[in-house]
Amino acid sequence: MSTEDFNNKTVVITRPVERSESLAKIIRQHNGKPLIVPTLELQLVKSDELIYITENISEYDWIIFTSPAGVKSFFEVYPNTKIPSKIAVIGVKTEEVLKKYNNSPDLIPEDFTAEGLLESFKTIDLQDKKVALPRTLSARKVLPEGLEKLGAKVTIAEAYTSSIPKDTTNILELMDKILNNDIDIITFTSPLTLQNLLDTIKTERKEKYDAFLEQLRTNITVASIGPITGNVLKQHNIPAVEPNRYTVKDMIEALLQNIN
Repeated sequence: MSTEDFNNKTVVITRPVERSESLAKIIRQHNGKPLIVPTLELQLVKSDELIYITENISEYDWIIFTSPAGVKSFFEVYPNTKIPSKIAVIGVKTEEVLKKYNNSPDLIPEDFTAEGLLESFKTIDLQDKKVALPRTLSARKVLPEGLEKLGAKVTIAEAYTSSIPKDTTNILELMDKILNNDIDIITFTSPLTLQNLLDTIKTERKEKYDAFLEQLRTNITVASIGPITGNVLKQHNIPAVEPNRYTVKDMIEALLQNIN
């Protein structure tokens, strides 16, 4: 990690509250003031499809976890410890959580995106292989469609929901702080962390929406964890700092290099 620091700047964390503390700790280590304002709320779901997968896991050649929440939800209902199927994960954090349940991935792509995982699968025969995919139904279709093109038979199971927090008070307070130039940096770790923020303001404070966007474009340092989130920022013409490796540690490293 860099020896540079944030010089007491306020850094907003928009990721779900249960995943914010590790990022807040890194910010504090670099003399920053973390401000946790979740724009995304995760709720684990015990769907019929998820229960079917856990009860019939031996039928599946592969199970793919795309987030820590998917892992946690799976093991909420899985009756055993060891998963007999081969396991693929996206991202080191997902791998860490999987290992806490005494399982290790057989495949983790260098590029922590659905596209990166599909690239890794191109060297693996998936023809007529059964693949379980526990995740949120609001996720992009890139992964299941790409797997099917490679010949796989994919079962998607809702494992958690990703939604705007029911109480948007903190989001609206954040909007005011940004408009008042009280925020230095804001971080986004998924497309929904950004989209939910913008949707909330557009719905509840429409008259301030354009001014808020302009602040993000010109007066706030914005950080994106990777290209999928970065593409959504680009759609709104918001420039962002983006690391070459898509982890929160690398995002902070890129920020520190950018502001010093």
